[in-house]
Amino acid sequence: MSQATSSLTLVRDPYGILQAVKVLDSMSEQVLEASPLYFFSLKLLLNKDKRIMVFSINPKIRALWLKTEMKDS
Repeated sequence: MSQATSSLTLVRDPYGILQAVKVLDSMSEQVLEASPLYFFSLKLLLNKDKRIMVFSINPKIRALWLKTEMKDS
């Protein structure tokens, strides 16, 4: 029974969509809300590997990395 209960417990993914959107929103000076880069970034962050990259790189270069990804797509 405890195994069934533990499987129902919400486990927060440190690289989940919710956290990624919060990181993106915290970059509002570099990535303007409702800009093409913002919407591109939302689509990009659907990919878990890309989300992990955003969380892992230096926050000072996140926007530059996103811009480079958009340019290369």
